[in-house]
Amino acid sequence: MGSSALILAGGKGSRLGYQEKALVDINGKPLIAFVIESLEKAADNIIVSVRDTAQGELLDSVLSGHEYRFAYDICKDTGPLAGILSGMLICEDEYCFVAACDMPFINEDVIKMLFRESEHYDAAIPRWDDGFLEPLHAVYRCEPMIKETREAIEKGETIILAPVFRLDVNYVSVDRIKSIDPDLRTFMNINTYKDIETYKDIERLSK
Repeated sequence: MGSSALILAGGKGSRLGYQEKALVDINGKPLIAFVIESLEKAADNIIVSVRDTAQGELLDSVLSGHEYRFAYDICKDTGPLAGILSGMLICEDEYCFVAACDMPFINEDVIKMLFRESEHYDAAIPRWDDGFLEPLHAVYRCEPMIKETREAIEKGETIILAPVFRLDVNYVSVDRIKSIDPDLRTFMNINTYKDIETYKDIERLSK
């Protein structure tokens, strides 16, 4: 069974001066390149969701050496649901891992675990002890996710969890994920300039 991974790259960072998050520089490499390199080890096909062709051309210019396809938003002002819908509509595999573009340390073994945990479910989503979910670090079965995402958008429900709550989900305890990734770096994301400096240090030390 083949597998796909979808990177949501259409957003800009409000706390980063509204620059392209995907292009944030981490020690000379764009942030999205770290994400793609991790996903290439765990999925057969990579899809990058972007706002439009202009953004696609911009990312293309810095991502030489990687194989991926672009999915262009087919609806506006619906946040990450737009990227999820457009990406899954061109996905040719039954299941797809969905990730934000600002997670430079996604763990390939965690992704593989989530693919296994998604079998016979509509999704496998990490859940923390306090109930907090990680819907943008999760595996979805494309057919039901497309259906529920479309319905959510039509109803004006644009939060990421709107379609999720209508799926048959296997919630995977973060404690189990910690056995694979003890520091849980797989969930780390970049939202502020301070985060950028922190992750630059982590990336240097991990070499």
